[in-house]
Amino acid sequence: MKQTKPQILFENNQLVVLDKPSGMVIHPFDFSNEPTVLDFLQENYLEVFNIENKFTLQDKREINLGGIVHKLDRDTSGILVVARTQHAFDELKKQFRNHEINKEYIALVNGILKDDQILIDAPLGRSKKDFKQSTQPENLRGEMREAITVLEVIKRNENTTLVKLIPQTGRTHQLRAHMASIGHPIVGDKSYGSKIESERIMLHAEKISFELNNQKNNFESQLPQDFK
Repeated sequence: MKQTKPQILFENNQLVVLDKPSGMVIHPFDFSNEPTVLDFLQENYLEVFNIENKFTLQDKREINLGGIVHKLDRDTSGILVVARTQHAFDELKKQFRNHEINKEYIALVNGILKDDQILIDAPLGRSKKDFKQSTQPENLRGEMREAITVLEVIKRNENTTLVKLIPQTGRTHQLRAHMASIGHPIVGDKSYGSKIESERIMLHAEKISFELNNQKNNFESQLPQDFK
């Protein structure tokens, strides 16, 4: 049976660590009212909304993301960290901003990668007519931003490769855009050029580690059944 709400991996008085299912959005998007992670937090962790973290949608709705310190795309499953206090929020946001939080993802990508390890150092930007990130956007909107990903091959299959992706920066759609840029888009990611059918984008946020109050925190999410 497909998971329809986040599972709790860990909680204390500072934070709650969730395991987000694929197919669930973090917060409402433009003109939408489907169930979100934000709804789950409002039902179970109201104190996270004592933190002011305002966000305005294109339809002009203003929402408070509360203690949400980072995001995952709708189809990406895995670890999501939410702060329960202002101190934890401020500290974690600072670490995300300074690229001090270590994250690891598992992805299934199109094609067979020849090299066991690849460093993808390719700035990303958007064109004025497209939501997608690209290493070579036409008619650039804004500026190109530094983006670095370390790739390690786990297993080569018949026409796909299972890889570990370790982002050194935290750009929107970074892993999806970087894999497309080297000709190996993530399976199921049609927006970025995948030709292999899949019920979901095969990207999973597996591990995260950071320090909070001088204590090292390491969390891991098992691959969900639909990924296996």
